[in-house]
Amino acid sequence: MRYVQYGNSGLQVSKLCWGAMNFYQNVDEQTAIASVHKALDQGINFFDTADGYGRGRGEEVLGKALHGRRDGVVLATKCWVPMYDWPGGRGCSRFHMMRAVEDSLRRLGTDYIDLYQLHHPDADTPVEETLSTLDTLVRQGKIRYIGVANHYAWQVAHYLGVSALHNWEPMISLQVCYSLLDRVIENETVHFCRRFNIALMTYGPLRGGILSGKYKRGQAPPEGSRASRIQDMRDTLTDDMFDILDEISAMADRYGIGMNQLAVKWVLSKDYITTPIIGGSRPEHFDPMYELFDFEIEADDLTRLDDLTERYRFKPFGNQAVVEGGGLSPNRW
Repeated sequence: MRYVQYGNSGLQVSKLCWGAMNFYQNVDEQTAIASVHKALDQGINFFDTADGYGRGRGEEVLGKALHGRRDGVVLATKCWVPMYDWPGGRGCSRFHMMRAVEDSLRRLGTDYIDLYQLHHPDADTPVEETLSTLDTLVRQGKIRYIGVANHYAWQVAHYLGVSALHNWEPMISLQVCYSLLDRVIENETVHFCRRFNIALMTYGPLRGGILSGKYKRGQAPPEGSRASRIQDMRDTLTDDMFDILDEISAMADRYGIGMNQLAVKWVLSKDYITTPIIGGSRPEHFDPMYELFDFEIEADDLTRLDDLTERYRFKPFGNQAVVEGGGLSPNRW
């Protein structure tokens, strides 16, 4: 395993981050715990989850898996999604976050969270309230670093400016979607993160399984797959898409690797990506990723993948629909 500096911090994280979004839903608890232990044995020290994954279940299972092995682990979770059945039981308000942190700590079985992330922007809460609350939680020792997920670059720039104005703890990371089939962040987000040394962690390197090779031209999506459940994903499986997938698959065959490995290896080849998040619903989805540092892809082939998927730089920003950011409060502070 390789390790990298995590943005404007002293953190050293594994070049692969283990994502716990839906794993616990498809296997029994002991299998999930064994998979986490295997990741630790492979040198992964960075684990990402969220309170909204299974309404807390994802945190509970990960907490059990890390019991007795917490030292040296960089543990990341998130807040924002509705977690409580009362008004204000969601979002990034002080009212919600102070409760959400305590509950995440309990479910994870730890007394601190290394990286606490805003899962989405909250247009109903002034950013000053959100950022001052996060700063308080850092000073209390309940969280160590703060980041965001599914934000535009300008929203993070706003956070950095407000934090600097009040000498509050700054954001150090941004988590967004990125793959061969979703390259929109290259237009602005990548340049922003480079300029301000924001760690860029990315999810969805297989584009919901499309880059795993599970979908075949002229065949119905496998039962239980995302495309079998989501019409929008099925709509992307056009002949043009399969032409691209055929070439990616042929390239992977030349190297004797899986298409899924090639897709993640392409993400790893980008020096602006701090760490991609690997995920899956079964252990066999994770296991091939542990071989990624055992082989290299020739520069010409990486360039060909760039050229082949250039069109996917120019599509709607799919990380979130909110474009106005947090509520304005120019006279509050």
